[in-house]
Amino acid sequence: MTPSQQKQFFDENGYLVVKDLLDPDDLVELRSMADKVLDGELRPEGRDGTSPREDFMIQWEPGVKDEPCLPRRQKIRVVFHLCHTHPSFWKHATRSEILDVVENLLGPDIKLYTDQMFVKPARHGSEVPFHQDSGYWTPLDPPNLLSCWLALDEATVENGCVHVLPGTHKQLLPHHAFEGPQSWGLLPHELDTSVEVPVELPARGAMFHHSCLVHRSFANRSGRGRRGLVSIYLPSTLRFVRPWNFEYGWKLLRGKEFPGCV
Repeated sequence: MTPSQQKQFFDENGYLVVKDLLDPDDLVELRSMADKVLDGELRPEGRDGTSPREDFMIQWEPGVKDEPCLPRRQKIRVVFHLCHTHPSFWKHATRSEILDVVENLLGPDIKLYTDQMFVKPARHGSEVPFHQDSGYWTPLDPPNLLSCWLALDEATVENGCVHVLPGTHKQLLPHHAFEGPQSWGLLPHELDTSVEVPVELPARGAMFHHSCLVHRSFANRSGRGRRGLVSIYLPSTLRFVRPWNFEYGWKLLRGKEFPGCV
């Protein structure tokens, strides 16, 4: 698709797939860094003169986190804020291949929020219920952020790829509190699940999706892991409707800042 066709598809559906976003060599490098994070061989680095953390911010798989016989990488559900704590992941979040698509979809004034690596380990990866990302990011108005979900491994229906409800990105729905690691979400009977689409991706492919797009993923009971590295962006024209003291700040990557905005 041409950039204008990509923009039209995104505006209508709330997501866009780019199947060959990264060069193969870049994928090899990124996979190597992800492996080191998951195995505990790579540690965060200090920034702005601060002392580095002992480890990255990690959410563990609740069903297996205390299993002594499982390797560390099989027990991790999500790793947060890699781009703010290690230069290799900052390099990825700010690469032109991503920002060119973000600019086409969001506009020229781009800020970075953060990143998250969703691990979905083989046989143990837990489900993620229906939700909209902006259900978690309510201090920002309007709810108009963009995530780049990059497949470090092939993402298929069998190993828990993301499923989306196209066209649901045009309003933010009321969310419910859930028990478990995914604390906020939507109930299936409130949604038209007949339009649900599984977004299968080859390794080094990506899905860009709007922060109000309803999506979910199922548990991974297959023998293949499914890692996705998600970088999150927003227009620098968004405003805070209440304080949000994000410790890493909001980094301008392209364009300009605006008074009174993020």
